[in-house]
Parts: sequence; C-alpha cells; structure tokens
Amino acid sequence: MKNNESTRTRAAADIVAAVERQILRGELAPGQRLDEAALAKAFGVSRTPVREAVLELAALGLVEQRPHRGAFVTEVTLEEIFDVYEVLAELEGLCARLAARRMDEKERDELLKLHGRMGKLTAAEDREQYIALDYRFHGLLIRAARNAALRDHISTCMRRIAPVRTTSMELVRNMRAAYAEHENLVQAILEGDAERAERIMTEHVALRAEQAKDLVARWKTRKAA
Repeated sequence: MKNNESTRTRAAADIVAAVERQILRGELAPGQRLDEAALAKAFGVSRTPVREAVLELAALGLVEQRPHRGAFVTEVTLEEIFDVYEVLAELEGLCARLAARRMDEKERDELLKLHGRMGKLTAAEDREQYIALDYRFHGLLIRAARNAALRDHISTCMRRIAPVRTTSMELVRNMRAAYAEHENLVQAILEGDAERAERIMTEHVALRAEQAKDLVARWKTRKAA
C-alpha cells in the first residue's frame, strides 16, 4: 500500500515538473487546456497521479480548473503582469545590489563566461540558446545574493508570470538591447558598485513588463478577431 502511494506521489511530482517546464518555456500557451488522458499515457500512469499533479499546478498558480471543462494554463491579465513585474523589478534589483557585494571569485568568473557566451549568441541571432543562458545569468545573481527569503519571493513571482515570460522574450525582446543592459550590469557588479547594479537591473526587468504586456495584448486582439 505504501509503495503504491509512494509511486503515485513520485509520478505526480514528475508530471508537475514536466508541465511546469512546458509552461516556463512557452510550449503550453495561456488558456490552453491540459490533456489529462495524454499526460497519463505519456507517463504510463493512471488518471489519479495526473489529477494530483493538476491540483499541485493549480496551487502554484500555473493552471486553473474550470468546472466541467478541465484544467487550463492560467491566463494572465495585463494588470497582473504589471503588478508582478513591478515587484520583480525591485526584488531582482536588490539581488544585483547584494550580488555586487557578496559574489565570490568563482561566481565572478562564471558571470563573465556566461556573459561572453551570450555575446556570441547575440551575434549569431541564436535566440533560443540566448534565452536559456539568460535564465542562468539571472539565476546566478539570485544565488550570489545569498538571501533565501529573497530567492523564495522571486520564485513566486516567476511562477505568476511563467505563462508569458519565455514567450514574450522569444517574440518581442531585442537581444542586442538586452545584452547591452547585461554588459553595463556585469561591469557594475565586477566593480562592486552595488547602487548602480541595482538601478540597472531594476530598469532591465521593468522593460520586460512592457514587452510581456504587448504580447498579451496581441493574444487578446487575435482572440477578439
């Protein structure tokens, strides 16, 4: 009995992780219905762990359950995007400030290498790989801030905007402009200029809000047409 329960719990966790990745990568769009039967087949499990996974995804705010219709990827309103990015800009700005003061030599080397690789991807117009490294770039600064409470708050914000974050970067974000902002940020951090690093990061993240809002506005226009 316990083994069955443990297996079901692991399966549900695997499904949650897989669906969350798809949403974060923009592979599942806002408003898209989750196919529970397909998920059960893909993971070789019954519908029970799938339903448990859906409940967990709903608790995370990534999906919403609609009576008699099923579960759908959460649709994000313009107001929600603005609210979350407004908070996220301040939180990531604080991360940059703390990272400028607390980052060790190994992390500084990693930051420089990441930035260098992103520069090559910018020149090659390789948007997909650039976005993957952008997540690592921001993740490194969050880690280097060495503040667990700050990290948890950022994680919550990221989940709220997950349905539009990656897709907005893929469709709207100007890679060269983003890289230029990173260039100034890296300089400030390596020079230990915490105040400047915070200002650059806050402005950098705030720009994403405008791009994400543009994306949602496009989706709404297409739906209304």
